[in-house]
Amino acid sequence: MSIKATLNRLLRDYLASRGIGRYFSYMLSEYLPILIHAIVVFTIGCAAIALASLLGPRTKSRQKFDPYECGLEQIDNPHKPIAIRFYTFALLFILFDIETIFLLPWAYGFKSLIGTGALPAVLFFLAILALGLFYILKTGALDWE
Repeated sequence: MSIKATLNRLLRDYLASRGIGRYFSYMLSEYLPILIHAIVVFTIGCAAIALASLLGPRTKSRQKFDPYECGLEQIDNPHKPIAIRFYTFALLFILFDIETIFLLPWAYGFKSLIGTGALPAVLFFLAILALGLFYILKTGALDWE
């Protein structure tokens, strides 16, 4: 008898003793290999971390804890603030990228959507995005100084 069959039988007997139905036990037995794989991966990961901490070197020095910057001495503070325009530009890019993701399926099925009321919904969506783009251009969020 194989290991999978034995584990399936044990699981089926356990679930039957709890009064859980046959379909539910079959459904859970399909996920049993995934559960076993997750347990093995977790165990190997924990063992690797434990072995590295037990067998690894334990030298502590000032030089070891200094930040490494291409072999050169640190010149500037690495924790200085970054201008907000970079974050604003990135968020605007994500916004209009997601717009494209929402429009592509609609454009692909355009012929089958005629007469279903999808056109007014998409036009409303595009109008809101156009208002957002107009506001962005008016406030100068895309201007680089």
